[in-house]
Amino acid sequence: MASCTNSSADDLATKHEKTIIIPPSILAKTDTPIVVILTQELDNTYADDYLRFSVDQLVSKFQMLGAHAIATPWSTTPLALDSSWSSIRYVANLAWGYHTVVDRWEAWLHAWPKDAGIPIVPTLYVDRIDEKTLIDAAAHFATADLIIKPQVAASSFNILRVLVGSSDFTSSPKSMNATAAVDELIRLGIAHSAAMIQPFMSNVVREGELSVLMFDGQLSHAVRKIASPADYRVQFEYGGITSTVDQPSAEMLELAHASLAICPETPTYVRVDMIRNHLTGRLNIMELELIEPDLFLRYAVDGGMAFARAILQVRSQN
Repeated sequence: MASCTNSSADDLATKHEKTIIIPPSILAKTDTPIVVILTQELDNTYADDYLRFSVDQLVSKFQMLGAHAIATPWSTTPLALDSSWSSIRYVANLAWGYHTVVDRWEAWLHAWPKDAGIPIVPTLYVDRIDEKTLIDAAAHFATADLIIKPQVAASSFNILRVLVGSSDFTSSPKSMNATAAVDELIRLGIAHSAAMIQPFMSNVVREGELSVLMFDGQLSHAVRKIASPADYRVQFEYGGITSTVDQPSAEMLELAHASLAICPETPTYVRVDMIRNHLTGRLNIMELELIEPDLFLRYAVDGGMAFARAILQVRSQN
């Protein structure tokens, strides 16, 4: 799925009339760009205040550029891709909550290259997890300190830190042994679900996770997310701290541009997440966020104006 897609006024006025309300006076002005910001349910308590702030921030930027912007839940808004009329654009960067309805979300996604030659955090993809799987993974990575993630997730959802054959829990906060981890996965109902196993990247509490934000292939800004010493997750709800990277390093920018180069086309927006692998000393890609990333627009010098311009410059490909 591209970062921004287009639909027709007729589609919007008929198929979507129960979920999207655009004043007829706006629809009549075919020269007025219309931006539909896809979100999670706005009454969802998960990150509710931050989501509303993010929506308001985007709406104001689009208005400053002469566009009409509205927000609507992605889960009730089917996308129509069969029109060449280009005044309506969908923006999916706030379409959060997808990890709770995985089957529907996966139907939106396209295949991705299996081996693109980009350094990534070493990863094993498994269909289920039991103690033997964890023991084998620890041997494969030559480390006792592992991370388990669902293959479809968000914001550290159902992520676990596991120590295999080690009891050094004091220096590995919020971790658990292999038996406890499997029990927790069973409790969550995901022990037999597709997962990723990775060696724990200790720099998450040192140099931190680095994110480079790019719009239309151009650097906008960068941020650093560092986990609390008492945790391993970088999100604010776990005590993580986010700050601006005033001057992204040449290594950061080179890896970010290399990651964009493997995309079928230049993304309208992208967040390139990376971390320094303590085993190699090199920055590794953690995620290439192309659909619904938090873009940290409050850390952008222009407050997100470059993002709004990038969205409005998108033209129909039909």
